Amino acid sequence: MPFLIVAGLMLMIARSMDHQTRAMGEVSATALVQPEHDGTGELIEPEKLPQGFIIVVEDTQKLAGPDSPIIIGTNHSGWDPSDQAFRMDPRSDGRWQLILDKPTKPGRMQFKFTRGNWDRVETAADGSDIENRTLPKVKASDYADGSKPIFEFVVEKWADQKPGAAVVNGITDPTVPLEVTGVAHRLQVIGGAGRASGLVRDAIVWLPPGYDDAANADVSYPVLYMLDGQHVFMQQPGAPGEWRADETASAMIREGTIEPIIIVGIPNAGQARADEYLPAALIDDVEPSADAFVVWIEQRVMPRVERAFRVKAGPANTAICGASFGGILALHAASTRPDLFGKAIVESPAVLSRNGLMLKRFLAMKRWPAVVFIGMGDTETGAAGDGLNQRYVEAAQAMAQAAADAGSRVEMVIGDGAVHNENAWADRFGAAIEHLYGTGRITR
Repeated sequence: MPFLIVAGLMLMIARSMDHQTRAMGEVSATALVQPEHDGTGELIEPEKLPQGFIIVVEDTQKLAGPDSPIIIGTNHSGWDPSDQAFRMDPRSDGRWQLILDKPTKPGRMQFKFTRGNWDRVETAADGSDIENRTLPKVKASDYADGSKPIFEFVVEKWADQKPGAAVVNGITDPTVPLEVTGVAHRLQVIGGAGRASGLVRDAIVWLPPGYDDAANADVSYPVLYMLDGQHVFMQQPGAPGEWRADETASAMIREGTIEPIIIVGIPNAGQARADEYLPAALIDDVEPSADAFVVWIEQRVMPRVERAFRVKAGPANTAICGASFGGILALHAASTRPDLFGKAIVESPAVLSRNGLMLKRFLAMKRWPAVVFIGMGDTETGAAGDGLNQRYVEAAQAMAQAAADAGSRVEMVIGDGAVHNENAWADRFGAAIEHLYGTGRITR
């Protein structure tokens, strides 16, 4: 949820012909190569080497393990911190390594080390965010024999070690105060889908201005269910931002731009996030459980919300919103369960994975949500001007056209210079909720 800034410095690059293979396929560096041009060979980006390269990292905090492995979050995976293709293997020396073939994605590889979730991304030693990593250029002649360069890194600390971290294993910590604009309440819900079926998590329910006024005691409100609820109202440690849903909705309701609504943030399940959000195996080692997750929302989350708060029932008053894998889930839920959701906000949907599997499914759909907002950035992968970014834009345009052809009231926004993270989604959130809940009044 990206593009968090990462810790540590590149330490070594070595030729694999000088390495001894050890247990578990480990390699160890035996020579230090300075990445400056010395006039004896051409410097190239390691992503261009046909043989690929090796990344090794030391976890100085020793928090990574079998239940919390190190996974590289990168623009080459759509910034998915749970992509098993970038899961590192533990070594007998306590470090972790990943052997990568030549990337198939265009552009430089930007990345950071995570423990399977953006709430557990690496930080600097003082807990501050640091810049995304890239690999330094190497001397092409040193690897003409097909050996792989090795890049060694160090993780100084993790975001979930910050004092007052509001997220534990991807789930909001109920002991941390809710710092939101307006009034919000925690609402405990039990269960989930796939490997998260035994989870207990707190949904965060935000109430519109005036909800508790005596004059509104009999008023009920439409409800918007937002996925990745940890990031809807508050910025979590290690995250680049938040959706700022509370600030944006508060201002627009007070201005009369939108009708008052209730917003429910449903936290993701940490390492099981992809299980719950995906209707198909877009990444390895995932248990696609999207349909079961929608049923869980229907049978567990929605009844809890409706019993505790004055919510308007029915699909015309119920919307779902998500980004990235959450964008896939939002559209999948609204299209397969029109009896639950009549509206959807679909942000930066990761529809190009597995050769565009979900894009093909969505374009073939005959039934779309009655009202849909589609958002996409023109620099989703973080590398302006590359072909992959253009494919994401074209995918969003094709989806918007398919929705319009199916009779949906659709709006699409392509963010200029917008990348794949909460700040970009926050920038488009006002346009999204105005499309879903707009009053037609222009007060800004």
